[in-house]
Amino acid sequence: MHDCRLLRGVLRSSRPANIPTLFTNAAAAWASVRGAELPPPALYGGVVLMGLCFYLYGMWENDRVDARWDAARYPDRPVPCGAVSVSVLRLLSLAAGLSGLVLNMALGGEFAVGALLLIVISLYNVFHKLWSGSIVLMGLCRGVWVLAAGLAFARSGGESVPPPALLWYAFGLFLFTCVISAVARREAGRPRVQRAVTVLLSGMCLFDAVWLLSFGSLLWLGSVLLWAGTRLLQKLGCRAT
Repeated sequence: MHDCRLLRGVLRSSRPANIPTLFTNAAAAWASVRGAELPPPALYGGVVLMGLCFYLYGMWENDRVDARWDAARYPDRPVPCGAVSVSVLRLLSLAAGLSGLVLNMALGGEFAVGALLLIVISLYNVFHKLWSGSIVLMGLCRGVWVLAAGLAFARSGGESVPPPALLWYAFGLFLFTCVISAVARREAGRPRVQRAVTVLLSGMCLFDAVWLLSFGSLLWLGSVLLWAGTRLLQKLGCRAT
């Protein structure tokens, strides 16, 4: 019984409703490097797994750092309700972050970019309750993640310099994420704003679909399906923020 409760707590802390966006982000990063060509499944899966590790590091660290804040305002969240402890989240986040860094290197990515991503995620988690400008850090989390993904894809084809399209995509995703983060800062106690945040979060899949379509990539169809899956997860009550 305790193990089941712990597992549910860990899953809730991971914000599963946002995970489909990692698949679409990776697809858009691939198209930025390779155009309409379909990615090798093993390489694409490895990059998504790398992104998932970095993502889980951020989510679990966020709940660990916010434990006291959540206890006072959101007692039903995993740590305040006793489903998972701060020490467990610390161990899990450390393992996830290191795994992401190792995968980044194994896939041919830049160590410095992976390390930068961990630093930006950590800075966001420390400052997001203290500084309104932390929306920039949140945007950088997504932007640097797709740069890491794109660099891994580029290196797999023998390219050492990322194409301009990847930089433009990373910048666009950075801006889109900043908007989501700015709106999310005003969601407490405001159901309409909360709904807007969930729509924007799922809309990232459509943002990626448009980017993929601009390259003539058939992967845009998968992004639309993942958008529908994200909306379903949100409607089922899976945590997104």
